[in-house]
Amino acid sequence: MPISYRHVQLITLLVCCCCSGEEVTMATVKVHMLTWNVGSTVPRDDITPLLGLDKDPDIISTGFEEVGDTDKWEDEVDRILSKRGYYRIQLKTMTIMQIVVFAKKAILPFISHIESEATKTGFGGAYGNKGGTTVRFRLFDKTVAILNTHLSAHMDQTHIRDEEYWAIMAEQEFRDPKSHALYDHDYILWSGDLNYRIEHDNTKVRSIIGAGKYLELLQYDQLLQEQSAGHAFIGFHEADIKFPVLCVDTTA
Repeated sequence: MPISYRHVQLITLLVCCCCSGEEVTMATVKVHMLTWNVGSTVPRDDITPLLGLDKDPDIISTGFEEVGDTDKWEDEVDRILSKRGYYRIQLKTMTIMQIVVFAKKAILPFISHIESEATKTGFGGAYGNKGGTTVRFRLFDKTVAILNTHLSAHMDQTHIRDEEYWAIMAEQEFRDPKSHALYDHDYILWSGDLNYRIEHDNTKVRSIIGAGKYLELLQYDQLLQEQSAGHAFIGFHEADIKFPVLCVDTTA
């Protein structure tokens, strides 16, 4: 049951499981995912509001791309979540991207078979500036894989992004006999800076944005087009898009 989320900074996922008081049962576990292309910066402001703590999630995944100092982002998330009863279950860093997954103490006894994996897709698979990092585990009797990814940029590289998706899906292998490959998992939660673009005239796109008619842009969305054509992210489901994803020029 794959679930896909694109390159947004803040996401809340609901997966099949739940903590009720002292008892944990397989009903509805809340999973919060943060993915952020930090552009080689270090934490300056308080990132607590991005971690979804107001939703009281059972599992929190934080993913960062273009990280200049991976230790500083990891340490900052650790500092915040450790004070709120969350325990790190796994970290995976590849070059300048990383994923860290945390869980509440109450759910830890039901998590097992924890593994991590990474796939390089930059420069034809030689470098880890692009690709995917994964943390996977068993949760009760289900298998869960959480990914943070960074795919190739630029408008004309759609086919490269598709190929990178397939490379990540095909190359990652795990020791758990229940889910040896990514596509064997019961749940795949995919986040990251996917870099699919709005393929439409720039002036017209700006006009649509200026009018606040963001949903009109979905018809030009490369990711949705590739999914519809069966080129990538087949079987994945994305949450409703309620706000635009923007690239900010920090030098302006």
